[in-house]
Amino acid sequence: MASSPKTELHTLIIGAGTSGLLVAQGLKKAGLPFTIFEQETAQTYQTRPREWGMTLHWGSSHITSCLPPDIVARLPEAYADPGLSPDAVTGLPIHNGKTGELLMEMKAEKPCRVSRKKLRNLFAEGLDIQYGKELDVIRETDSGKVKVLFKDGTEVEGDVVVGCDGARSRVRDEIVGEEDAKLTTVPLTMLNFTAQFESEQALFIRSWNPLFVTSVHPDTGTMFWLSIQDVPDASRPETWTFQVLMSWVNNPLPASEDTYAGRLAFLKRRAEDWAEPWRSAGRWLRDDTKIPLDQGTYWEKAKKWDNRGGKMTLCGDAAHPMTPHRGQGLNNALQDASNFVAAVVEAASGARTLEEAVDAYDGEVLERGTLEMNISLKQTMFIHNWETLMQSPMVKMGMHQAKKEEAKEEKEKGKEKEESEDTKAGADEVAT
Repeated sequence: MASSPKTELHTLIIGAGTSGLLVAQGLKKAGLPFTIFEQETAQTYQTRPREWGMTLHWGSSHITSCLPPDIVARLPEAYADPGLSPDAVTGLPIHNGKTGELLMEMKAEKPCRVSRKKLRNLFAEGLDIQYGKELDVIRETDSGKVKVLFKDGTEVEGDVVVGCDGARSRVRDEIVGEEDAKLTTVPLTMLNFTAQFESEQALFIRSWNPLFVTSVHPDTGTMFWLSIQDVPDASRPETWTFQVLMSWVNNPLPASEDTYAGRLAFLKRRAEDWAEPWRSAGRWLRDDTKIPLDQGTYWEKAKKWDNRGGKMTLCGDAAHPMTPHRGQGLNNALQDASNFVAAVVEAASGARTLEEAVDAYDGEVLERGTLEMNISLKQTMFIHNWETLMQSPMVKMGMHQAKKEEAKEEKEKGKEKEESEDTKAGADEVAT
């Protein structure tokens, strides 16, 4: 990165999630001006009731390019278990939920689980975040700048706006229009929450794998995931927090069961059909456990967007929201942040115009993000069907970063499937 840029391009970062914070750190490291805004207040940003983990693997290298060395050295503070070496686990074990048989290990590059909250707090160190700033509109100015107006009546001008504001991005709405920015809902139901257990129970669950373990039940096509979320005291297992996730497709809960109590009862009932440790984990959930319900979404309409001469773009989940079953969201967001910083540095140094640099950034993000959204969607649909489980991307690819040749292969397979279906339809028509 250039240390003495020729042009002091001012970047307006919308969203203080993982990608927005990493962009801010990267620009700070490069000596470029920026302002970062967060919709939530400083209090709600820290006290939101939901917490979950994310799998960090191939995206690790992009962290080091943006963070100062002293924060990079403290990265283990964001781990679910800071005392667990990244070399301790080589991949995600997948079991037959009915028998407990190990089906395969989903390979990954030094996978570790990080806490969403702890990672944000680490990345936020030394940054002046403007909280309580809900985006209203974005406008171009006559002077060639871009102006962001917030719902509290304040406004700010800069040279480029980057939307790091998550899957339901308001910046995406502003760039492509609300209709084209809409997400497609996947017929996926997820019960995703955290739980604590008694000491012996926690030790039992974690004895199967120190990081994570998952299973798919052949009778229902339901996935049941258990992972360590937080280890505040390694000597006191009763203080450990676990992330619990049960998901399935094409069969939403009836309205009568779609309550905290109904979801808990459903999960406990379904867990009885599982092998260990999932059966016991379900039984041991406390009666006051509150389980939210989530749906899967992705940006099916993603296509090249008008970045207004390099002045408006997207990063992270705002650019490529995806279903979670291949563990790619965080890692792609980290690469986005690193690439965006590099683009701004390049423009500031005079090597390219801002438009040229952001055009190149957008093209790469769109291609990579669309590829991964589609592969992750296939993973989600295939892993929840016992007949297609062993043909899913996780079996062929593990967690590694998707490549262009794999996109070509998936496209050709899709074309072959369409041709096969057309041939069958034609035969049926002739038969009638």
